Amino acid sequence: MPNRLGLKLKALARKRSKNLGRIRELAAAWRDLSRYDGPEALQLLVEWTRERLRFAGVDGAVFGCSGGVDSSLTACVLARAAPGRVTGYLLPCESSAKDEVDARALLAALQIECRRIDVGPALRAIEPLLSGTSKASNARGNLKTRLRTMFLFHEAAARKALFVGTGDLDEGFVGYYTKGSGADLAPIASLHKSEVRTLLELALAPIDRKLARRLSRKPADAGLVPGMLAEKELGVSYSEIERSLDVILESCALFEGGVVPREIDLFGEALARSKVSSKAFSRVVELIYRARHKASGPPILWRRDTTRSGLDEFENE
Repeated sequence: MPNRLGLKLKALARKRSKNLGRIRELAAAWRDLSRYDGPEALQLLVEWTRERLRFAGVDGAVFGCSGGVDSSLTACVLARAAPGRVTGYLLPCESSAKDEVDARALLAALQIECRRIDVGPALRAIEPLLSGTSKASNARGNLKTRLRTMFLFHEAAARKALFVGTGDLDEGFVGYYTKGSGADLAPIASLHKSEVRTLLELALAPIDRKLARRLSRKPADAGLVPGMLAEKELGVSYSEIERSLDVILESCALFEGGVVPREIDLFGEALARSKVSSKAFSRVVELIYRARHKASGPPILWRRDTTRSGLDEFENE
């Protein structure tokens, strides 16, 4: 009987893994791209997202539309991947009225259903129960994001949909996001901010060139603290983050203690090619170190190493 169950489990997993075939092909094609800011990259993003939604067996997708560059590209991808099955949520919470105008204009241009939930009353209801914070504190800003995440996960479940995240590569690596604000799917999480901007203009320009130009050039802003632009808060530019990450991904390894060059000479060559200053690079490394608890999750005292399975036929992309 135990052997029969074991064989049944393997057969079931093999059957389900076959459904990942197209997803694996798209992932392989993505890895083989020479650049990630052209028409081919945009098409692969759309197809991969479409196949992921199909594999999940859901009725559609929901996402938070802030009017910023990342959520705008995500909207463009979803509009193509699941036309008529996407809902964009406006979740204002002491937010900029201009951002809402931009978000509404985008959703209208893409013909995506728009819903608005004012998160402000929820914030005001919960704040008296918590330790006090200043209006401009990170703790208060993170609370806003967690409330938005709660609403989006609920709406996704109610609609039998996936909650699609809008984070990019640069902000993901340096931890410029709220811990506890994950999603079901993250289509643009391997794109640098510059690539997001280029792809957004590429995707939206055929529909509304003026809107595409405005949104793709919009300064990054988490929308949590009024007037606080992302680069000012990070203490380094997105260009410096991008070039630093390219060096790290090419020549370094990431450990709990920080970023470690695999070979000093190769690291030095990569850093010289990047033309990023030692000061900026060190700042990015420090941000990555501070954010390690976000990227790797809570430390766990594992019983034994079970990661080397050798069951390659069941691997994801």
